Amino acid sequence: MNTSLFFRSACALTLSLSLNTACKPENTPDETGRIATAKQKVADNLGQDFETIANQILPTVVSISTTQKMPNDQVHAPFQDEAQESGGLGSGVIIDAEKGYVLTNNHVITDAREILITLQNNTRRYEAKVIGTDPPTDLAILQIKNPPRLQAAVLGDSGRLKVGEWVLAIGSPFGLDSTVTAGIISAKSRAEVGVADFEDFLQTDAAINPGNSGGALVNTQGELIGINTAIATRTMGYMGIGFAIPSDMIKRVMQELIEKGKVTRSQLGVYIERIDEALKKGLQLNGDQQGILVSEVIPGTPAAESGFEKYDVIIAINGQPVTQVQNFRNQVALTPPGEKISVQVLRNGKPVSLTPVLREASAAAQAGPGNQALAERLGFQLEPLSDEIKSQLGLPQSFNGLAVTEIEPLSNAAQQGLQRGDLIIEVNQQSVNTWEDVMQALKDVKPGDAVLLNTLRNGQSQIMAFKMPPPQ
Repeated sequence: MNTSLFFRSACALTLSLSLNTACKPENTPDETGRIATAKQKVADNLGQDFETIANQILPTVVSISTTQKMPNDQVHAPFQDEAQESGGLGSGVIIDAEKGYVLTNNHVITDAREILITLQNNTRRYEAKVIGTDPPTDLAILQIKNPPRLQAAVLGDSGRLKVGEWVLAIGSPFGLDSTVTAGIISAKSRAEVGVADFEDFLQTDAAINPGNSGGALVNTQGELIGINTAIATRTMGYMGIGFAIPSDMIKRVMQELIEKGKVTRSQLGVYIERIDEALKKGLQLNGDQQGILVSEVIPGTPAAESGFEKYDVIIAINGQPVTQVQNFRNQVALTPPGEKISVQVLRNGKPVSLTPVLREASAAAQAGPGNQALAERLGFQLEPLSDEIKSQLGLPQSFNGLAVTEIEPLSNAAQQGLQRGDLIIEVNQQSVNTWEDVMQALKDVKPGDAVLLNTLRNGQSQIMAFKMPPPQ
C-alpha cells in the first residue's frame, strides 16, 4: 500500500515539473507511436550505414583456396604411394588494384603448391603467386596473375579506434564467400594469444569463423583497420571472441613484403618482463607507476652501448607510455634498423632518458608462428645466440644452442632445475639452434613423455629431463 502511494506521489511531482509530458500511460497510442518512430529511425539509419559499408568493401575481399602436398606417411588410402593433395580455404583483401596485390594471413597459404583466388560475384578462379611472407606476424602478400579490373581497400588508422566502435568483418567462413557480420571492438592490444610471435590484436565480437582468416575488419568509414586472423573457441566455431591484426602493424609489414619479400626487424638487446604487484613492492614503485622491468642487458648490443642497466624500469618509448612487454617488443622490432629511439626509464626511482640506435636482429631470432604457443606450453622462452653474444660468453662461433630467457617458476622444466640463462644444446638428443629445431625435436612427443635436455650452465654441461605438459 505504502509503495503504491510513493510511486504515485513521485509521478505527481514529475507531472507538475514537466508540463504533463511524463507519467503518461506507456501504452497510449500517442507515446507508443513516437517511441516506435524514433527507434525505427535509428535502426533504419544504422542498417543503411551497414549496407553502404558492405557495398563499398565487398568487392575488395577475395576467397583463397590452396592445394598442398601431404607427406606419404599421412596417406592412408590403399595402393597409393605418392603424396596426396589437401585443400585449404581462407580470405584476402585487395590492397593494390593496379598490381593485383592481396593481403592475407601467412597460415592461409603455408606450404601451398597452388593458390587460387576468387573475386566477388565471379565464378572464375585466378592463379596467384607469393610476393612475400612474414610468419612472426602471420601476414603474407600475394599477387593475382592476369586479373581483371580490381578494386582495392583503403587502409585506415587502427590507432584511432576506441573500444565499443562498430566494425564489420568480411570473408569466406566455411567457404561461404562475401559473408558480412557486424560487431564492436571489444578490446585492443591483445597479446599472448599464441597465434603469432608479434601480437597486438584487435578483439571483436563480430562473428569470425574458419575461412574468415585473411579477411577484412572495417570501421564505419569503410576503411580496412584489421585482418581477421583467429578466434578463441572450444568448439572450432564462433564464440564471440575474434582477433584481427591491426592496420598500424600491417602498414610496415606490408610495405617491406612488397619491396623486399621479407621483413627486417630491429633489436635493442634487453631481456624484459612484466612487473606484478610483488615486483612493484620490491622495486619500491608507487602504486600508480607503470612499466616493464629490464631483467638483463646483453653485452655488445644497442642497449648496453646506450647505458641500459639491469633493474631499469622502462616507462615510455618515443613519448608513449609502456605497460606491456609484448607491445614494447613489437614497437622496437618494427622500427627500422639504424633509427634512434627515445626510451625513458626509472633507475632507483629517478627518471633517466636513453637514446639507443637500433640494429638489425639476426634472422635466427625471428621466430615463426606457433613458437609462442609452444613456449607457453613448455613454460620457458628461448632465444638464438648471435655471434656477438657467443664472443661475450667465450663460446666458439660454431657453437649451436639457445638461451633460456624466461621461465615459469611452476613449470615442469623449472621444477627439474632449468634456469634462466641456461644454454640448451640438445633436445631429445637432437642439436638445436632455432625454435624450429626444438619443434622438430618435440613433434612426436606426447603429454607425459619425457623431454631430455642437454644444457650448459657456467661452462658446465648438465643433462636433465622433465615431463611434456599437455596442450594449453
